[in-house]
Amino acid sequence: MKRSLQISVLFLAAGVVSVAQAQTFAESVQAARRADAQFSAALAAAQSRRATSRQSAGAFYPVASVNYNSADPNYGGRNSRTIALQQPILSYDRYLTLQQSDPLAALADAEEAQAENEMTLRVFAAMADIVRNREQIRALGVQIEGLEEQLRRATRMRELGQGTVTEVSDFQVRVAAAQANRVNLRNALQAAERSYTLLTGLRANVAALQVDVPAWADPREPDAVVAQVRDDSPQSRVARLNVRLAEIAAKRVPAQYMPQVAAQLANTQVPGYTQTNTSRVAVTLTAPLGSSPYYDYQRAAADLAKAQDNLRFAQDTQANEATRLLSAIRSYRDEVQIRREAVEIARQSVEANIKSYQGGVKTNIDVISSYQAQADAEVGLVNSNISLSEAQLRLGLLTSTAPAAARP
Repeated sequence: MKRSLQISVLFLAAGVVSVAQAQTFAESVQAARRADAQFSAALAAAQSRRATSRQSAGAFYPVASVNYNSADPNYGGRNSRTIALQQPILSYDRYLTLQQSDPLAALADAEEAQAENEMTLRVFAAMADIVRNREQIRALGVQIEGLEEQLRRATRMRELGQGTVTEVSDFQVRVAAAQANRVNLRNALQAAERSYTLLTGLRANVAALQVDVPAWADPREPDAVVAQVRDDSPQSRVARLNVRLAEIAAKRVPAQYMPQVAAQLANTQVPGYTQTNTSRVAVTLTAPLGSSPYYDYQRAAADLAKAQDNLRFAQDTQANEATRLLSAIRSYRDEVQIRREAVEIARQSVEANIKSYQGGVKTNIDVISSYQAQADAEVGLVNSNISLSEAQLRLGLLTSTAPAAARP
């Protein structure tokens, strides 16, 4: 009995047991970079934005064109071919397009970092669900063993005339309820395994899987950490760059209708005619009539106001999140320490009850109950360790101090 109960409450604490074939957090994140479809889509979107950035950088590049006319009326219906090269010289609209290049590239980097942070947290959540359900199933197994032993004792006492049918029925109901809870936990564990596989492409090694996130450490004062998160977290950088791009977009509305200066070189060839070369500096002035420019400007102004509000919201949200995480880390550290002491006390209680049972002072029910208390204490420690690791990981990602394997 003692050995079977000890096996049933065997505890693999997150980041404590080293198993040769264990799937670590770093390994899982690396696998998710290759397998997660949502993250791959975010990378593709970032690449598209970088391509737009490179295109904006070429705003003042020369433009070449070729025109072929099979019946050019200017040359008596003959075929004509014109090759032209235009070099923009002065254009406020093109200048603003050029100004979009760096913010677009920086926005792609910030969005990619944000996507990787979200992917890392999804991997952590999937692994944490596996560990939580695994340990709860183990603790529930101890509880079921204890209830079944109590049921057997109640049955014997009734057969000896010292118990009642009500006591037996009560334990039967408790055993059935605990077994039903174990079925639900096993279903939840299978769902967590599927989520993990979808994210990483790996099959979860349930018995050895670890959530081994290194502890977050930063010597700075909390106010300095919160200030950095407010200004430099991926979400804040994305919002700030969107404001910059909205400002440029608002300026581009009137700039599209300003004069532009460009140099042009053209060469026209027509069979039977002398080759014609034309070189000129052209000034283009666009002044469209109608209400479109007015509404374009109104829309750009509204987009800018929205981007500014989003920046303020992102900064406040990230600062509040950093403050919450700093407080949570302190609380979870204290909680982990208390639960470790509780586990040690529960272990000592098991040893004391075993000796008392061997001496005839305690019953096997007392021993089983002490094993159950130890299992519950160990599950509580697992949950506290996971909560602490999650808080440390989230703050590390916000401050870019997360482990190298878990950050962009």
